Amino acid sequence: MLIYTLFPFFPTKNSTYIVHDIRDFNLSAEKKTFLQKIYFHLISKSYKNLRKIKKIITPSEFTKSNIVDMFWINREKISVVYSCFDLNKFKILEDNWIKESLFKKYKINTNNKILLNIWSEESRKNIITILKSLNKLKEYSFIKIGRPVILKNRENHLKYIKENKLWDRVHFIDYIDDIDDIIKFYNIADIFVFPSLFEWFGRPPIEAQACWCPVISSDKWGLKEVIWDSCSILKDPEDDKELCNKILELNNNREKYIKLWLINIKRFEQEVNSEKFYKIFSNK
Repeated sequence: MLIYTLFPFFPTKNSTYIVHDIRDFNLSAEKKTFLQKIYFHLISKSYKNLRKIKKIITPSEFTKSNIVDMFWINREKISVVYSCFDLNKFKILEDNWIKESLFKKYKINTNNKILLNIWSEESRKNIITILKSLNKLKEYSFIKIGRPVILKNRENHLKYIKENKLWDRVHFIDYIDDIDDIIKFYNIADIFVFPSLFEWFGRPPIEAQACWCPVISSDKWGLKEVIWDSCSILKDPEDDKELCNKILELNNNREKYIKLWLINIKRFEQEVNSEKFYKIFSNK
């Protein structure tokens, strides 16, 4: 979309665009740098070109509805195909040495139970609420995987960690280039925590469920469509007390959600969604 904006004569009118999300940049960064303002302006301007595109594919009904409402686009030209997952890869692993090998590779030293979060540290990801919960959950450590994207947010998180003496229980891993290691982290985590304030789709909770990792999540915006009632849902994702209670409750009632998340993940199998792509591109 950015290329189309910078080069208006780029031959894209007969293209099919996959629009995963439409960013609200106020949820990405509280204070924007000059370069961020320029970049965000160009991206926002590029969204208007959606009207000129022949076909649009989105990963959720939520995204589709917003595209229609925001840009006055005919619903008929927008198709919904869920992001899909290779459930032969994202699965429970039978290996007693996974945790030991991972901790050695990524220099993690803890005997605590593990809270896991994977993605960026944009403001909307609400990482600070997880950090606050650690003050009340002494038996848990937190592993955060993913580049911060917004460096100021990482600085704020590090400041909170220092002020509350959480250094030995918070582990940042900015980049993992091996998807197998991501799957291993899902497998060794006791709970995957995703208190996001805004998502157009929300992939990580599904990946976690596919690896049999219990999930606590908000159901804000697109997440409601993705998780249904298949996990422990936060009514107020910014309430660290509620998060603490959910963690303690889920730790004692893990079996309650297993059947629900096994049903949920089947909606995102590759075979089901690849057939939808085939029909769109063959005009069937």
